[in-house]
Amino acid sequence: MIKDKEINIESKGRSKKVLLYLLLIFIIAIIIFIIYEMATANDTYYIEEKNLQIPIFVYHDIVEDESKIDYDYMQTSVDIFEKQITGLMKLGYKPISYEDLLAYRDGEIAIPKRSFLITFDDGYSGVYKYAYEIAKKYNIPMTSFEINDKIGSQGYYTWEQAKEMHDSGLMSIYLHGYTHTKYDQKSAEELLSETNIAYENLQKELGDEDVLKVFTYPYGLSTREERETLKEAGYIQNLTDNRINTSNTLDLSGLHRSYPLNDSVFEIILKIQYRAIKYR
Repeated sequence: MIKDKEINIESKGRSKKVLLYLLLIFIIAIIIFIIYEMATANDTYYIEEKNLQIPIFVYHDIVEDESKIDYDYMQTSVDIFEKQITGLMKLGYKPISYEDLLAYRDGEIAIPKRSFLITFDDGYSGVYKYAYEIAKKYNIPMTSFEINDKIGSQGYYTWEQAKEMHDSGLMSIYLHGYTHTKYDQKSAEELLSETNIAYENLQKELGDEDVLKVFTYPYGLSTREERETLKEAGYIQNLTDNRINTSNTLDLSGLHRSYPLNDSVFEIILKIQYRAIKYR
């Protein structure tokens, strides 16, 4: 009996040592990973060099403060928005534009290891009043997707403001539809016709014949036929499905976007990693 007890004690002692060694190895691995990530945070890569995660964040309206939030699934306070963007940049994340993404896809440029895009749907006035000011403050690119028949109406920025943002080179203005309709309930031909009209209006109002053809589906609704039709017409297309783009499967005819809403930077990072693993 005594020997059995001694054997059990020795066995438990060895098990504890093994667990401690494993824990130590795990901690060391985490430290090495963190050091490596910090050391390579500013590295840039061409598309064939490394499989990168490229999140595209979608916002709607930016409001003055939390007391102005009526719809937390569509509105973010300017303070939280600024903290999200600056917090990500402090961790080595770099905002890029759709022009950068296209050039990267075509192998023309390298992009930062931790690249991300900032987008706004619908063309709310808060984009001009608050988000555009932050874009200027930190000299970073952002994108606003406008709805043709909403421009200048109450709660939405005007064409003059859209042109000012476009001309700054910081806030790109692209398409969110001629109207805010459920295009999965329309034919591909109707979608293409309305999108082309909206694009011509955008070119005219911005005074720019070379505006990149980028489109975001209202409500995130589309059909495979519609995506193929717009792809053939040369449009970069955005979905809204909370997935994360990866460079080895990068498809400009169906880019994934996710909502930061009012998340902390820590929550945003966790969701990027979780979604990249879940949907890979």
